[in-house]
Amino acid sequence: MSLVVLLLIWVSFVVFMPNTLASIGSRTSVPIAYEKFWTQRIRLADEARAAYRDKYGDLQTPPPVHVLGEYVTTEAEEYERYNETYLKQQIAQGKRARAITRISPTAITQRLFESFAGTGFERHLQFIENVQRYAREYREFVIDTDRADPESLHVVGIQEGMSQKPVSPEAIPKFKDTLSLNRDFNTAATDLLLLVLFLAVLVSGTYLAFVRLEI
Repeated sequence: MSLVVLLLIWVSFVVFMPNTLASIGSRTSVPIAYEKFWTQRIRLADEARAAYRDKYGDLQTPPPVHVLGEYVTTEAEEYERYNETYLKQQIAQGKRARAITRISPTAITQRLFESFAGTGFERHLQFIENVQRYAREYREFVIDTDRADPESLHVVGIQEGMSQKPVSPEAIPKFKDTLSLNRDFNTAATDLLLLVLFLAVLVSGTYLAFVRLEI
């Protein structure tokens, strides 16, 4: 009987709880569907074009560089805000699922190994932050380089409106995927504390059951 009970407990905590709780947690914060995401992006592009036509008319000839640059910049900003919102929804879903699965000691152990190995969801979030930081650095580099050329029209995003001078490859910012040891340690410390609490509760329950048992 003891072996059967222990087997059921093991199956519940190792197999059933992590997958079930992750599924339940992910459904509490569901981002929009991928098809709907692209549908809304196309709608934003159509609205940007419509606003462009309303402001400057239906130009049959190529528009001036500054007009085209304004359109490209506005559309890029709208896309960036929309993509950031969609990404935040996905991250919130992952965090909610991981928070609920902390009930399972198996999930906590897996997260500990991920923290020590530098992989997993937290590592993915750090990679996203590094990419976003590099995108800002690269954008600032392009703008500063263009402003340094007095012959440029300073219309970023349009080839004809930007500097035509060659740029040294060594001057271009390099992407660095750095790791944050403080964040990894904080995550591992929290999970390790929860695992120790689970072990303390299990040992206490086992000791009390043994004390009350008459042999």
